Amino acid sequence: MAVAPRGACRLLWARPLAVGSGLGLLAGAVALVNPFEHHLWPPCPLHAMTGLWCPFCGGTRAVWALAHLRLRLMLHENALLPLIVVVVAWGWAAWLGRATGRWRLPDPRGRTFDLVMGAVLLAFVVLRNLPWLGVLAPLAKP
Repeated sequence: MAVAPRGACRLLWARPLAVGSGLGLLAGAVALVNPFEHHLWPPCPLHAMTGLWCPFCGGTRAVWALAHLRLRLMLHENALLPLIVVVVAWGWAAWLGRATGRWRLPDPRGRTFDLVMGAVLLAFVVLRNLPWLGVLAPLAKP
């Protein structure tokens, strides 16, 4: 049985911690710069070409609203954000647990998960682009 090199344990922590730090820095940058007043990224290509809202349209504004505890505004900009946050946090915690060996969470990845998330994203796209469900379309101003 091969023994892992002495520094290998720290290397296993490096990737999940780097990704978590990067996500934290991005969220912090969005929290500091109001995306309702300043465009942080180019507009969504799908929306620019077709006028349709993708499942992530309004996501930057929703993160800003969440960081400022404006929950109603967050849900209006992107009602899917709470689900996205939970899924990303669960996946990251499962990854960190596997890397460190300190805990085991069920891994959310897999065929069933992919199919369910694909169906949720597709349903959200359809629903938020229906004229009578305009409440799901991003507001784009506070």
